[in-house]
Amino acid sequence: MKTHPRRGRSPGRRAMTALTVTLLCAMPARGQYYDEPAEPPEARRFLFAGVGSADFAPLESNTNPDSGLIAYTSLMPLVGIREGPFELMLGYTRYTLAGASLSSIMVQTTVSFDILLSGGRTAALVLPILIAGDYTKAESQGPSRSDFNLGSVGAGAGLAYRRAGGSLEFSAELGQLLQYSFEGFATVYGFSAASVVRLTLVFPRVPVLNGLALGYRFRYQSWSMSDKTLNYRLLVHGLSVGVLL
Repeated sequence: MKTHPRRGRSPGRRAMTALTVTLLCAMPARGQYYDEPAEPPEARRFLFAGVGSADFAPLESNTNPDSGLIAYTSLMPLVGIREGPFELMLGYTRYTLAGASLSSIMVQTTVSFDILLSGGRTAALVLPILIAGDYTKAESQGPSRSDFNLGSVGAGAGLAYRRAGGSLEFSAELGQLLQYSFEGFATVYGFSAASVVRLTLVFPRVPVLNGLALGYRFRYQSWSMSDKTLNYRLLVHGLSVGVLL
């Protein structure tokens, strides 16, 4: 793992733009006939585990002196559950700053409500309306009051393409969240924006429990707070394997 200087802009904008174009190109023609499967992919329930790369760093607007900044790049084990439109994911990692062994944790939950744009249950382009909340903590080498320790709640929207039927089901989703952020019961408050991408392959006929789910997740989140020493950003992306329940 390594630490690095402050930086602020998202490294994933071009990747999200490319995925948006791909989703639009994959849009099914309105009025096309589709056979309806017994269960669409967005209704699946599965437990998953994986590992991601976590990159936490201060924004350029962070007013902490360099000696007080939190910055790390580390592998982060991930576990979670997805049931229909609901997903809960937890991540935990350890890193070293100034010779001290420290930890970071994140908890993220999202609920989506789909609005059909085109297609049917077998293949569809939808507009997900997102309700989200998250908690992120990263320890500093100083006193505990200098830790990054924020919760966020908010909403957003996105674009998703889903295809079901047969031995393989596929979904590609991207979204943008706008959230209110806060530090416990303190008077610190602010704004958080998160860009999220989620790709899922489901193999319902694999003879492992009720099937397998392979996933890729990308999330870039930044915080702009009334206390500018808490202006940070977090990039997490990684692969997961799940079992259908």
